[in-house]
Amino acid sequence: MMMREQLKPFKGKRVLLLAPNFFHYIGEILDAMKDAGIQCDFLDERPLPGFTGKVIARYFPVINERQVRKNVNELLAKNTYDYLLVIKGESLSRKLLDDFKKGNPNAKAVLFLWDSVANSKHAKAFFPDFDNVYTFDANDAAHFKIKFLPLFVGSQFDPRLTVHDQQRDIDLAFIGTVHSTRSELLNLVESLARQAHLSFYDFRYVQSKLIYVIRYVQDRAFRKSPKGTVHFEKVSASDMLKTLRRTRVIVDVTHPKQTGLTGRVIEGLSMGRKVLTTNSKVLDYEFINKANVQIFDESLKTIDKDFIEAPYVGNPLTVYQNFSVYKWLETILSGTPYAPTSD
Repeated sequence: MMMREQLKPFKGKRVLLLAPNFFHYIGEILDAMKDAGIQCDFLDERPLPGFTGKVIARYFPVINERQVRKNVNELLAKNTYDYLLVIKGESLSRKLLDDFKKGNPNAKAVLFLWDSVANSKHAKAFFPDFDNVYTFDANDAAHFKIKFLPLFVGSQFDPRLTVHDQQRDIDLAFIGTVHSTRSELLNLVESLARQAHLSFYDFRYVQSKLIYVIRYVQDRAFRKSPKGTVHFEKVSASDMLKTLRRTRVIVDVTHPKQTGLTGRVIEGLSMGRKVLTTNSKVLDYEFINKANVQIFDESLKTIDKDFIEAPYVGNPLTVYQNFSVYKWLETILSGTPYAPTSD
């Protein structure tokens, strides 16, 4: 069955998507909706681009609220909607939600958090205004009594597209933003990989030169980042995919205040790559073969070359289908709990 069939009940529906335009994720949602015949209007909840926009959205949301509400009302003047889907919710306001509900009294409003509630305090105040609230963090779901739903992967991570990849010349790869203890742990992996004569593709993204200076002053481990690993430009989605397809094991350092699986973890496991991660929550997923995962922390002494060189165990298609953007959308639009399947 084509995965778009999961969304057949929603064909012809219209969705207003309000979210930050974060890496490749929004494009994957829009592509899946288009493929399934769902109409979607997307608005960036961060009207100002770049790092400045992120800071304003997180710490001074009132600055964004007026512009975002104006943009929403321009769409409401032309269209009616079946769903309001908000991701992150940094620019939510009571007036915006009232305006939407006034023009679309029968529409469902759904909020999805791909960050911890601790980092989404503005959105937390609006939980009661939504028909359903989902979070990628299982601990937050239990604590705040909201629904759990992991992040998703796009169709480019379908293992049927990567099963014949022959070039696996990168033993370990990390692609992500510098935060918390990431520098310390990545420096450790760098050192141990070098000792074991393993190749390590290490791409550490820093959002701005200001953040770089702050990190450099405050974070001793960041100052010791190996030459060539720190970048101010994001890696493109296509280049990231090319790198992951050449990689045996994906390295992941999850933020210590989060338990949700990061994009790299679910992307890697979905496309048939193993994972070396600090997040033990990955072991809670029954459809993930534990042989494809190793957990590490600052006490790591050696990198297990047998783990690196051994083939992926099991069928990654099951993992991909459970993390697919189609399943994610089906859950979001139906308002049901996340229900993964096993082999």
